[in-house]
Amino acid sequence: MNKVLFLLLSFIHVVLFAQYAPPVGFEGTTAISKDSSIVRAWATGCTFQLGLLDIAQPNLGKPTIGDFSSTLGKAGTNGVLSLGDGGEAIVTFDYPISNGKGPDFAVFENGFNNTFLELAFVSVSSDGHHFVRFPAVSLSDTLLQYDNNAAMDATKLYNLAGKYRANFGTPFDLEELKDSVGLNIHAITHVKISDVVGSVNPLYAMRDFKNHIINDPYPTPYPSGGFDLDAVGVINSEALGIEERTMNVQMFPNPTKDILTVNSKGESNVKVLSIQGEELINQSFIDTLKVDLSAFPKGLYFVIVNGVGKKIVVE
Repeated sequence: MNKVLFLLLSFIHVVLFAQYAPPVGFEGTTAISKDSSIVRAWATGCTFQLGLLDIAQPNLGKPTIGDFSSTLGKAGTNGVLSLGDGGEAIVTFDYPISNGKGPDFAVFENGFNNTFLELAFVSVSSDGHHFVRFPAVSLSDTLLQYDNNAAMDATKLYNLAGKYRANFGTPFDLEELKDSVGLNIHAITHVKISDVVGSVNPLYAMRDFKNHIINDPYPTPYPSGGFDLDAVGVINSEALGIEERTMNVQMFPNPTKDILTVNSKGESNVKVLSIQGEELINQSFIDTLKVDLSAFPKGLYFVIVNGVGKKIVVE
């Protein structure tokens, strides 16, 4: 067998038989429980645009299950927001998500078992305008359309939200996007969840980053049609870690209109960060420092002294 043919056959074998992490309850799963101690915060804001109940039948209208509040807080507590075919939701947080060791956040859907899986693309932004999508892969068979009796295989799915059943989140690792232009993976402020229209009909089909058609249950012309967004949990956040530490300095007044007084014993360093993680002030001092914030726009900032800090409001 010549070398070119051997390499081609090897590539085909990898594509056909590649295996990703298995479902909840199986060894090697990457599913993250909503009760896991590694989930340290949850989304606190949401905007959305619903898709249709059936992209091929616009007259059926849009889903009616849930609203923006359904996506906030811990998974399994506030219901779900049903996005419909191609619908999107953008969630925000009190603290930016940062790239750390392992997965950095998880998206939760309400799938009722390990094989009926409604999928969504996931994108992130550090400014709320420019979004970068995680490279999703679906190796599911597309010869037959999945329907409401779908028997899907999680090992064929990667970087698609909804891979795991209710109360177990699909993890996403920002390290995969480290080379993306216009994205600060250490200060992610927005996460976009975009429903995958699971039709295998080329007229409506959506494709993964390798141009494979993505097959998931279709149509779902019900009030809860499309991806059902339950929650987004934060795993890594530098600012959150700072806020959680015990404060050993004094900062007052808070809120402030101009001067923030910082008291700390001995030689110290103060940093002021924007909500996006941009460093605005970096200054050393001894015992006491008057920080002038009068030129800053009104809003929320992080003030860090010797590695510990808190949220400060400028009004």
